[in-house]
Order: sequence, then C-alpha cells, then structure tokens
Amino acid sequence: MWFALSSITYGMLSAFDPLIFIYIAYMLNVNGIYMGILSAAWSITYILCNKLLGSLADDGHNKVLAVLALISIIPIPILLNNLNYITAFLAYILHSVAMAFLNLALSITLLESIESSYWNRVNMLNRIINNVSRGLTLILMALFGLRMLNKALYATLFMLSIATIALPQIYISFERKFYSIEKTLNRVGMYVKATSSLLYLDQPKIAVEVFSRIWNSSETISPTRILISAAGAVALGDYIFTIIPLIMKEKLQLTSMWIVYGISAATSAIIALAVNNIESSGTRKAFLLFLLRLSILVLGFNLLTDIISLTLYVILSSTLFMILDIILYNTYVGVQAGFGTSSYFIARELGSIVGSILGGMAICLGLHNFLLLAIVIGLAMSVPLII
Repeated sequence: MWFALSSITYGMLSAFDPLIFIYIAYMLNVNGIYMGILSAAWSITYILCNKLLGSLADDGHNKVLAVLALISIIPIPILLNNLNYITAFLAYILHSVAMAFLNLALSITLLESIESSYWNRVNMLNRIINNVSRGLTLILMALFGLRMLNKALYATLFMLSIATIALPQIYISFERKFYSIEKTLNRVGMYVKATSSLLYLDQPKIAVEVFSRIWNSSETISPTRILISAAGAVALGDYIFTIIPLIMKEKLQLTSMWIVYGISAATSAIIALAVNNIESSGTRKAFLLFLLRLSILVLGFNLLTDIISLTLYVILSSTLFMILDIILYNTYVGVQAGFGTSSYFIARELGSIVGSILGGMAICLGLHNFLLLAIVIGLAMSVPLII
C-alpha cells in the first residue's frame, strides 16, 4: 500500500513542475532568459537539497525527509495567489525543495524495503506509476481550469500527509549493505576465476582467451560515465523544453499545454510498461536511445504548429527519456550498491541547469544555431556510454 500511495503522490507533486512553469510563462510577461534562469534556479535548489540532506537518505531517515517535503509545499498556494516575478520564483523554488526531499525519501525507502534482486523492476514500476499519476493530474487541471490550481495543491498536501504516515520506518540499513557485500564477494570470485588462465601458460593464445572471457564478463561501466550521460540526457531535454512554452504561447491556450503534457506523461508510462525488460537493458541500448531522442527533438522542432504535433513530439521525447532514465538509474544503483543515489539526482539537475540556461540564451542566436547547439550537446554527452 505504501508503495502505490507514495508513487501516486510523487507523480501528483511532479505534475506541478510543468503546471507552475507554464503558468508563469503564460501569466507573466517573461522572456527566454527569465524562463531559463527560473528553470536553472529550480535545479540549483534541487542539487543543494540533495547535497545537504543526502546523508539523511543514506542513513535511512525517510520519514524526516517526507515531513520536510510536506512543509515545503504549504506556502506555494499563497505565493501563486499573489503572482509577480518574485513570488513566481519563490513558488517554483519551493516546489523544487519538496521534490528533492520526497524523491530522496521514496528512493531510499524502496532500496531498503525491497529485496535487491527486485530493485530494477520496482524502480521501473515506480516511474510508471509516477508518470500515470502526473499525467492524470495535468489532464484534470486542464479540464477544471486555473481555479483548481490551489485546490490541487491542497489535495497533494493531503496525499503527502497520508503517504508520510504510511512509509515504513527504516531502523537498520541492511539491504544495501548486504548487496554491497555480495558484489564484493562476486568481485573476489572473478579474480579467482581469472587465475584459471594460468593453467594454460604453455598455450599463450588459449590463456589470453580464457582470461579475457572471464574478465570481460565482469566489467561494469564507471559510475562517472553514467552520471555524465544522465546529466546530458536532461540537459538536452531542458534545452529544448525551456523554450517551447514561449514558442507555443501564441498558438495554444494554457490549459491546452497542460493537456499535452498530461497525455504525454500517461502515454509514455503505458508504452514503457509494454516494452519488455527495459529495466535491465545495457548502456549500449541507452546510447542508441539517446541518439534517437536527439534526432526527434531536433528534426521535430520545426514541425510544432498545433496541439497534435506538439503532443506527438512530447510523447516521443518523454517515452524515450523515461526508458533511458530507467536504464541509467538502474545501472547506477547496481554499480553503487544502492548508496549515493543523491549523486545521480544531482547529476541530472546539473544537466538541467546547463540545458535551461543555454536554451534560454541560444534561442536569441536564431533557430539554426539553436538546433545546431542541441546536436553538439546530445552527441558530446552520449559518447561516455560507449567509450
């Protein structure tokens, strides 16, 4: 019960990222630079929260983190009722704080309450529930209009209160430590097996072949390379999507934008659910997904003219990012034995800072240069997955 409730609540809270962001773009007279700075400030705040309280997560203080998320949401409705450049900025920042704390609380609860052999599958299921909940929240908001914005925030506050109570208390950090010991023993076993190549010293070719087969089968990607690519995937998306509300402002109503993002979130979750074994895919598949998403983002940008084209564009991008993020996160968790997950979230937000600021500035250089820089970012940040 706590798993479903927490995942649904996280999805509801995450829906307020595009809700508030697009709301600000439509209701205030802002430009690309303001929106870029706003998005970057969200990410900087998210990083600081992970840095400052990541140790709380590693120590298993999930309920404390959930309570902090709860407190952070309370002032947001008041700020949105008195909207100006400053209150808009503060509301969006507080949403970042709430997201950071709740994400840490939920991720650490999953890693300690679920057996390590099920981590990949459960993490994927969590993302899918998040996206369905996020999508439905956005669609409902679009149908009921702006008058429901604060009521939706209060509903999320209520759900988070229940989820905080329902979260299982972590008394001893056991599962991640056990998995870490298991990985170490497997590594020692690999060295022992590799020494079997010494039996073939009189046949050098066979000795090398035996050693290479055993050694290569145990190779894992560096966590740093995973973090670079995770940052790059987010940077590419935020580079493009920071600008889209400003481009579509004259073509679509605010509620239409919410419907687009809502349908896209729910649809991407359903598609991801239908794809077999994505949670255990390797980094080479992640590299191909990275390039495919890059192609769609760049080639489809000039085709955004109405709600249908935008919906297809966001669905394709969201689905590919969701699958890519699941693969990278599960790979990172496996390499790190479930510890230091805050580093993964920090890397993603560093990418968001770079992408948001560059996107807000690059659009001023013209569409051709804007898309050319997107290609450079995508190619440069995907390479660590295959080298």
